[in-house]
Amino acid sequence: MIKKFSFLFICLFVVACSDKPTISIPDNVLPKEKMAAVMLDVHLLEASMNMAGINRNNIDMAGSSVSLDLDVLKKNNITKKQFDESFNFYSNNPQLLSEVYQMVLNDLSKMQAEVTNKK
Repeated sequence: MIKKFSFLFICLFVVACSDKPTISIPDNVLPKEKMAAVMLDVHLLEASMNMAGINRNNIDMAGSSVSLDLDVLKKNNITKKQFDESFNFYSNNPQLLSEVYQMVLNDLSKMQAEVTNKK
């Protein structure tokens, strides 16, 4: 009886410790590091707009909101199509999206530390 439970426990332990299946990122999708850099710029842009009292919902699509978004894409040397495809892919893969946002949070923390150290 103890041998059966020991065997069962060992099997469960091996299964629990095995690596999760890796999800391959398609060629048309930005790598995690690049996606994190783009998302960092997007969130910094949104934060600066909020601080300036600009509400994106009140900006005409022909106005500055579109050009600001295009500036982020241009800065990162990507197209809107690449961003949209990548964002959709990561949104449908929560584990990978979590990894991307962990990179974003790490970069934001570094930026905050740099600002704090300059004071």
